[in-house]
Amino acid sequence: MRTTSNPHERGMALVLVMLITVAVAALAAGAIFLTSSSYILAKGHEREDDLRNAADGGIELGRSALNGNAALFPDSGYATYQSSQPVLDASGNAIPGITRSIYFGPTGNTTGQYGIFGSVVSVISDQSGAVVVRRGELAQESFARYAYYTNSEGSGICFGNDDQIFGPMHTNDNMCIYSSGVHFHSTVDVSGTITGTSYGTFDQGYTQHGQVIPLPTIAQLSKLATYATQGGMNFTAPSGGSSTQSRLRIEFLALDLDGDGRVTGPNEGFFRVYIDTSSVAAALGYATASDPSSANQGLNCGDFHVRTAAGVTDTTFYTAYDHYTPSPTYPIPGNSAGGGTAESATNNSTNRGNAGTYSLQRATSRCYLGGDDHLNIDSIVSGGTRYINRFKAADKYGYWVRFTTTPDPSVIAALARPASRAVDTTLATRTTEAQYLWPLARQYNVNSKGVIYVNGRVVISGVVNSKVTVAASDNVIIGDDLNYAIAPGSVQCPAANMLGLLSAGYIYVSDNVLNDPQPWGASSAYKNYSATPDTYLQGVLLTLNSFTVENYDSGPTSGETCAGSTDGRGCLYINGGIIQGTRGAVGTTAGTGYVKGYSYDQCAFQTPPPYFPTTGRFFRNRYYEIDPVNFNVASFFNALTP
Repeated sequence: MRTTSNPHERGMALVLVMLITVAVAALAAGAIFLTSSSYILAKGHEREDDLRNAADGGIELGRSALNGNAALFPDSGYATYQSSQPVLDASGNAIPGITRSIYFGPTGNTTGQYGIFGSVVSVISDQSGAVVVRRGELAQESFARYAYYTNSEGSGICFGNDDQIFGPMHTNDNMCIYSSGVHFHSTVDVSGTITGTSYGTFDQGYTQHGQVIPLPTIAQLSKLATYATQGGMNFTAPSGGSSTQSRLRIEFLALDLDGDGRVTGPNEGFFRVYIDTSSVAAALGYATASDPSSANQGLNCGDFHVRTAAGVTDTTFYTAYDHYTPSPTYPIPGNSAGGGTAESATNNSTNRGNAGTYSLQRATSRCYLGGDDHLNIDSIVSGGTRYINRFKAADKYGYWVRFTTTPDPSVIAALARPASRAVDTTLATRTTEAQYLWPLARQYNVNSKGVIYVNGRVVISGVVNSKVTVAASDNVIIGDDLNYAIAPGSVQCPAANMLGLLSAGYIYVSDNVLNDPQPWGASSAYKNYSATPDTYLQGVLLTLNSFTVENYDSGPTSGETCAGSTDGRGCLYINGGIIQGTRGAVGTTAGTGYVKGYSYDQCAFQTPPPYFPTTGRFFRNRYYEIDPVNFNVASFFNALTP
C-alpha cells in the first residue's frame, strides 16, 4: 500500500474517502428505498389479488349454498347470503378493514330457453365502499339432460332384452338388470344399488349411493300456466271420459311459408286446438280415437271410396259409422278404393253391420283423431256434396279454437303449397283454416313464451317445428306419431326443434287403433290401422307419475313385428328423454307389448325446451367484473330481472 507524507495529498485522500462514503451511503439508502418500494408495490398487487380471489370465493360460496338448499333462491328480486363478513387472505388472516357481502337472485334470459338463470354477486368493500364486485352467472341444470330418470323404479321392472340407453341415466332408487342384458352408453348414477351389474355394459362406468335429485312439484309445474297465459296459449279441457281419453287435442303442423318446398323455416311452426263438445258417452273417446264398444260404429276409422260427383272423381274417406248409418239419398259408393265386396247402403241392420265391418278390413282402412280433415264434418249434404275433406270451424262433436279472424296472407298462401299438409287448397277454405292455426313463432305472436298449458287432459300428435313446452295439470296422451320437422342431429342444436311434455299426472301412449293392433278383422285377426305399425315419439317427457303404454300386456303376442322380433305389438321409437316418478312399463319380460327403441337427443341438454323444469342444481356458466363505483345491489338485480 502506498503512503504519503504530503499534507495536500493526505487532505485530498480524506475528501475522496468522505465522498466515497457519502456515495456508498446514498446508494445504500437508494437500494433500501427501491427495495421498500418494490415491496410496497408487490404487497399492493398481492392485496388486489387477495380481494379478487375473495370475491370469486364468495361466488362459489353462494353457489354451494344454493345447491345445498335450492329454497334460498328467490323467485324475484334478490336474497342476501352474507352481509359485511370479514375477508381472509391466503394465509387465513383477516384483511384489516375489508368485508365481503354475497347476494343471489334471478337474472338474465327472458325467454326461458335455457331454464332459469341466476346470478351470485360477491361484493368486497372497505371503509369507502365497494372496491371489487364480481358476478357469477349460474345456469340451473335442466331435467332435459337425462335420457332416463326415475324417482322410483317400481316393482318387477328391470332393464333387459338388450336395452340401449344412450344418454345420462339417473334413479333415486335401486336398479336391477336382467340376464338378457342392457348397454348404457353414457353416465349411470343410482342413489341406491344395482343388482345384476355383470349383465350390464357401462361405457362410462356407474355410481351407486349417489345424490338424490327430487322431481319438481305440482306447484312448480303449474307456474307454466302464467307463461302460457302471457302468450294466449292457456286452454281448459272438458271433463269426462276415462283417464286415457282426452276431449282436447293439440295437433302440431308446419307450413311452407317461404315457398322453398320445405317446412323447416324458423317461423313455419304452428298448432291447432280441437275441443270435443259431445255429451254422448260413446263419443267421449272421439278426440283420442279410442275404440268403441262396437267396431262397426266407430267414428274415427273406416276406408276410402272412389266417388264421382258433378263430373269430378275423387277419393273420399267414410267412417265405419258412415257405413253403419248410410244416407239413403246419397249412399256410399260401392267401389271401395281398397277393393273387395261392394258395400250396401240398404237400411237393414245386418247389411249395415256388415258394411261397417267391411270398412275396417280394406287395404285402405285408416283411423284419424277427432277433428281431422278426413272425417265427416256433420253429415250435411248440400248441392249433392257431402262435407268431407273440408276444414270447418266445428262439427257435430266439437270445434277448433280460433286464433285470429284476420290470418296473415303468407299463412293463407302456404296452405296451397305441396309441402304443407292441406287437404283442400281453395282460397275460401284456406282463409278459413288459417284462422285456426296458432303460431309458435314470435313473428306472428309477439307474446309467445313457447309454452302451451292445458288445464285437464290433452292428446298430442303431429309434426313439431319449434322449441315448445306443453304442460298439463292432468294426463298427456300420445294419440299418434310425434315427429320433428327438423330431425334430431341434422343441424346445430340452437337451430333444432325441441318438444317438452310435462304432466302432473301420467303420460300414456294411447291404446287406440292409431297405434295398437285391434281384433276388428275377420276371425279375430289383428289389424293395425296406423300409417305404419310403429309409433314415433320425439321429445323430452316429464311426468310426476309414469310413462306407459296403455294395455301394453294385452292383445296378441305377435300382432306386429319389430326389428326382426316376431313378438310384440310394434316398435316404440323414442328420441329424447323420459323423466318419471315411477317407472312405467311398455312391454313384458317375454318381449310382448311394444319393443322399445330409445335414443338420446343431446340438444335437449344444450338448448332445452322453454321453461323446462330444472333439477335445482346450479353450475357456473361465466364470470363478469362489475364497476364498483357507486354499485347498488338492488339496482343491479332490478336491471337484470327476467
